Amino acid sequence: MTNAKVRDIAADENVEQSFLKALSLLEQAHRRLHDVVKDNLERNGERSLTGVQALLLYEIGESETPASALRARGSFAGTSMSYNVKKLQEGGYLVQSRSSDDRRTVRLKLTPSGKAVRNRVSSLFEKQSASLEPTASVRSDDLDQLNKSLARLERFWSDQIRYQL
Repeated sequence: MTNAKVRDIAADENVEQSFLKALSLLEQAHRRLHDVVKDNLERNGERSLTGVQALLLYEIGESETPASALRARGSFAGTSMSYNVKKLQEGGYLVQSRSSDDRRTVRLKLTPSGKAVRNRVSSLFEKQSASLEPTASVRSDDLDQLNKSLARLERFWSDQIRYQL
């Protein structure tokens, strides 16, 4: 076997190992985000929501949002979102209504309780973004590179599905 072939095999193994490590870290970071949001809510006396539900309220935002827009952004899967919307509505955090133009379209809007949770999550993110560099040595250019890489990875996976690669 030539030296070039050995280097190519080693490079392929390195890419595979880095890819698998990245997948693991993505999953861990996603779970930890839910934990951090839940912990912050509990410290503020809000014990009835999960981290996923609080992030859903955050994603809905200040105005009325179509449920399909949240799905299209890739924020939440359909069945998980349906369950959580139901629980949030039962808990008095949001209201859902049908569009008068298209009865198939469900629109979501936060109640005052939902807005309070959204504001808490927003404050948490503001506080964390300000402490990233001094506490975790994460700089703006690190986040820019991470965002570019994650966008490419998401596009790669979308193409895998779209073009059945």
